Amino acid sequence: MPRLTGPQFSLQAKGTIGKTVTYSHWKGLPYSRVRVIPINRKSTGQKTVRSVLGTIAKAVRVVLTLAKDVEVPAMGSQFFIDANKAAPAGNSWVSFLQMVTNSIFASKRVTYEALSAVKTLYEAQAGDSGMSDYIDKSGVTQSAGFQLYLLASFAVSSLNYTGFVAGIDSATAPQLASFAEYLTVSA
Repeated sequence: MPRLTGPQFSLQAKGTIGKTVTYSHWKGLPYSRVRVIPINRKSTGQKTVRSVLGTIAKAVRVVLTLAKDVEVPAMGSQFFIDANKAAPAGNSWVSFLQMVTNSIFASKRVTYEALSAVKTLYEAQAGDSGMSDYIDKSGVTQSAGFQLYLLASFAVSSLNYTGFVAGIDSATAPQLASFAEYLTVSA
């Protein structure tokens, strides 16, 4: 039951009426809103989205500079500069990467797991670049090599990176070393 205070026609209310309307105040101003019942934050869909975003956040650490995700002239790797230029107006390059990668994450995961010798090269290069595995809250491990693979996919599809002659699924050790420089070495 809400608690009402004040003279007639000048009421302040706090609480919920009939499980439909909630009255409160914010910074001294009264307001009302529809009562919202929180959804299950531990649903499969929520866990999947958190895993994708966590993996991407872990992957971009290798790229981030002192400028973080905002371009500063003459600062950052070529990947960082290209990603900032490619990001739509009003988006940071990280949000652009998340937007592009979110819908293809599962299919890229399946493709990456099917790679054999090339997968070993990605894992080795990711380790050499200082990347590490990401373990989400569900206990699922997204390897450092897979994170590098996601960044390579984004670079080829959205940044027009041409360093993989036969595509990212057929990358060679020298091509991955060049890509790692593209990711991390300041331009």
